[in-house]
Formats: sequence, structure tokens, C-alpha cells
Amino acid sequence: MFAKLSIPQRLHAGLILVMAFLLVLGSNRLDKKHFETVQNTVNSVYKDRVMVQDFIYQLNNIFHTKELELTRTGQFTMDDHQNGKIRQLLDDFAMTELTAKESNLLYDLDNTYQTLIKVKETDNGMAIEKTALVSKQFDEIQTKLDGLAQIQLNESGQLTQLSNKSLGMNSLMSNLEIAFLIVIGILMLALIFYPGKSPIY
Repeated sequence: MFAKLSIPQRLHAGLILVMAFLLVLGSNRLDKKHFETVQNTVNSVYKDRVMVQDFIYQLNNIFHTKELELTRTGQFTMDDHQNGKIRQLLDDFAMTELTAKESNLLYDLDNTYQTLIKVKETDNGMAIEKTALVSKQFDEIQTKLDGLAQIQLNESGQLTQLSNKSLGMNSLMSNLEIAFLIVIGILMLALIFYPGKSPIY
């Protein structure tokens, strides 16, 4: 059938095939880009948001337990194991991908924790003024942990929106690709079954 085509018609057929090839190649590259975006956001939601939420939860539990201990007994203990765990959680938190606000809050949280330890180690007694100061440090720590938890919620929402946008673009490109392939198929059929008439002009 193609042997009967004239040179202009063969050029048209070649042009249509090149268009089909470029369409498939271009859509493949766009699909890959959108897939990578979705993959990166899903990984980021887990590594930088879900795991961080667990860090915040563990820190909150430790500090809340110590605050209850202070309320009940007028003092609290902080052994090397607990200090090491808090330090590890803060360091692990710092290794994740942080927003500017998140980085500032984490820095402030670390400083407040260091201040709490210094106040605790000033002497063995817990005078009223010292107890009030320690209680204030616990309140500041709780405020910063609440702020960090809210950031995780906001950032997770933004990452989910980004994933949905990429998936939506991927779906749109797939529909456009199908439409273009249908048009190209019609042009090829016109060249094959109506070789005497050019579908282009």
C-alpha cells in the first residue's frame, strides 16, 4: 500500500510518524517528571513529616512527664539516658528537610532545653523562684513543640496538594496524548485508503 504513495504523500506519512514519535517521547518525559515529583513528595511526607511528628510526640511525652513530676514533687530528675534520648531526637529532627520557620523553632527549642538543664543543675534544691523558672521553660518547650507539630500538618497538606497537582497534570497529558494519537491515526488511514488525495492539502 505504501509503495503506491507519491513522494509528497510519503513525506506526509513520514511527518506524521515523526509527530507520533515526538508526541510519545515528549509525553514520556513529562510522565517521568510528574512521577518523580509524586515520588519525591511521598518520600518527603514520610521522612520529613511523619517521622518528625513521631520525634515531636516522643519529645512531648518526655517533657510532659518531667513537668508532671515537677508539679507533684516540686522537682524533677533528668538522667544521662533521658538527656541522650532528647539530644538524639533533636539531632535527628535537625537532619530532616526543614522550613525556615521550622528551623527557627527547632533552634529555639534546643536553646530552651539547654536553659532548662542549666537551671536544673544550678543546685540540688528547688526554691520557689527556681521552680517558677523551670515551669516557664516547660511552658516554652510545649509552645515550641505545638508550633512544630502545626508546621508538620501544614507542610503535609502542601505536599499532598503538590502530588495531586502532578497527578492531575499527568492525567491531562494522557488524555491529550490519546487525542493526538487518534488524530494521527485518522491521518494515516486517510493516506492509506485515499492515496490519490492528500489529507494535508
